[in-house]
Amino acid sequence: MKKLVILLFLSQLMLWSCSTSTPTNEVSATLDLVNVSNDKVKVVVKPAAFDASTITFQVPKIIPGTYALQDYGRYIEDFKALDKDGKTLPVTKKDVNTWVITDAKKLDHVEYLVNDTFDQEVVQMSKNESVAFSPAGTNILKGQNFYLNLGGFVGYFENQQEKPFVLTIEHPKELTGTTAMVDEDTSDTKDVFKTTRYATLIDSPIMYAKPDISTFTIDDMEVVLHVYSPRNTKVTSKFLMPALQKTMIAQKDFLEAINTTKRYAVLVYLTARTEDDAQGTGALEHNSSTTGTFEDDMQATGLEHTISHEFFHTFTPLNVHSKEIQFFDFNTPKMSEHLWMYEGFTEYFSVLFKTNKRMANEQALYDVIADKINFASTLYSDTMSLTEVSKNVVDPVVNKQFGNFYNKGTLAAMCLDIIIREKSNGKRGILSVMGELSKLYGAEKAFKDEELIPIFTKLTYPEVGVFLQNHVVQNKPIDYGSYLAKVGVSLKKVKVPVQMAFSLGTTTYFKVDSKTNKVFITTLDGKNEFLKAVGFQDNDEIVDLRGIKPEGPDSGKLASILAFNLKDGDDYTAKVIRKGKTIDLKGKVKLNQVDGNKIEFTDASKAKLKDQWLYN
Repeated sequence: MKKLVILLFLSQLMLWSCSTSTPTNEVSATLDLVNVSNDKVKVVVKPAAFDASTITFQVPKIIPGTYALQDYGRYIEDFKALDKDGKTLPVTKKDVNTWVITDAKKLDHVEYLVNDTFDQEVVQMSKNESVAFSPAGTNILKGQNFYLNLGGFVGYFENQQEKPFVLTIEHPKELTGTTAMVDEDTSDTKDVFKTTRYATLIDSPIMYAKPDISTFTIDDMEVVLHVYSPRNTKVTSKFLMPALQKTMIAQKDFLEAINTTKRYAVLVYLTARTEDDAQGTGALEHNSSTTGTFEDDMQATGLEHTISHEFFHTFTPLNVHSKEIQFFDFNTPKMSEHLWMYEGFTEYFSVLFKTNKRMANEQALYDVIADKINFASTLYSDTMSLTEVSKNVVDPVVNKQFGNFYNKGTLAAMCLDIIIREKSNGKRGILSVMGELSKLYGAEKAFKDEELIPIFTKLTYPEVGVFLQNHVVQNKPIDYGSYLAKVGVSLKKVKVPVQMAFSLGTTTYFKVDSKTNKVFITTLDGKNEFLKAVGFQDNDEIVDLRGIKPEGPDSGKLASILAFNLKDGDDYTAKVIRKGKTIDLKGKVKLNQVDGNKIEFTDASKAKLKDQWLYN
């Protein structure tokens, strides 16, 4: 009898606890992808237990990997804070991404509506406003596609970023959600994802669409590719899969035991480039996935080139990263001074592995290096410290230099690799040293920014430390030829043609009217041989290039493409409006010549070290 009474008491206790809003140690968020109205998704976020009369809720100002402000709060409306009875609590909007809730001890949850970023890009560009980077953006297309970079949907409460997060997503049965996360729910209309903290959730994008999905396995890693196109083109996951599989098998083999990723998701959105669709193309890396927006007539090589870079981010910053990355501040970011390494080393491996795995010959590698030397010296400042650019990359002025991570950062990695090969008689390289660093730190342990270079030097040689101090911390230009000579490769200055005919150095010879999208020739200075050969004049309005009209919100990019990758002597036609009259232009292509670099292997006595550099 006593046992029965105890069981009844426990049953009543369980029923009571289930029917009461009990504080927990986890944050929960719910997205409703079924009841979408006006292209908006309702989001509910419930805090973990807290004891404060006021609490702040924020959505990210910036997310890792973008190096520019996104301000996702711009896309949120109808924000409310509610108690357990559904009564609203006082809320003050502090800034575009921040809401302050008073009388917060009564708070049960916040709820709000989210607009997507894709359908606002054209409007923002027309107003000369900042535009969210498309691969970091969001799409809401009821019943068809939800492109969820979760920083654009789910915010966080102050001091609760390190709490466990549970994300529940209600979705149409016919749409499949693809992500690197594991769905904890067996329902075909509800997905439940659990992460140990907020940063992991934001690092885990999801795409819902009808299942154009292909998968394959490399050793113990599952790769899933999900493709969506609003125009249902022939570019499908089956079309893209062979090139992706070939590339990732080679990458996994290149990294060997260093890579421990168990599941990797590639989420591909093919934009129709209409006014309510994504305008930008590119990709955003995450630790276990890549989100990409591409033209809907893309070739498989486009994805191959993208993954060549993005997949290596599973190495760094996933397994080798600073505290600024581990505990990323989404709203008052302190950037790591080693962003140059996360991007530069990654790009270097993406170039090197193709030759290492015989996907490209040696000369192809040398040509890429030559281009990067040229870009580093002509498109960017060679007198800015890479660590200083890294620390201050969100500054609009400094941000113009972040592209040099992929040039000078890559070249710095190459020089370090060659130094290590030379000092170790070819037995070690930068990849093996990074492997040692990943064992020393790993995914859960971050280094302090100031300790990386001393530790990297300690693991290698004094010459490595000298190079890092001179050319990464300080701003001394690198003599690339002296390092390439160590592996028998010569660097010569030659004249090379500029493939982008409407540009020369840092000068672009056209402008786009932000209101009409019309393209005009401008800033003619007599130096551009192509423009002279075809007959363009200042203030010409471009109507037609090679039979195609550069118009619409992406008219400037189209104009650039139509004057790209030309050959000397080819016929070129254009139509312009000049002083109110339409004029047909005809001419022979004359490419601009600039100082460039020619790299080739010339010293057979260094063949052994060269082969150890490229193939070990």
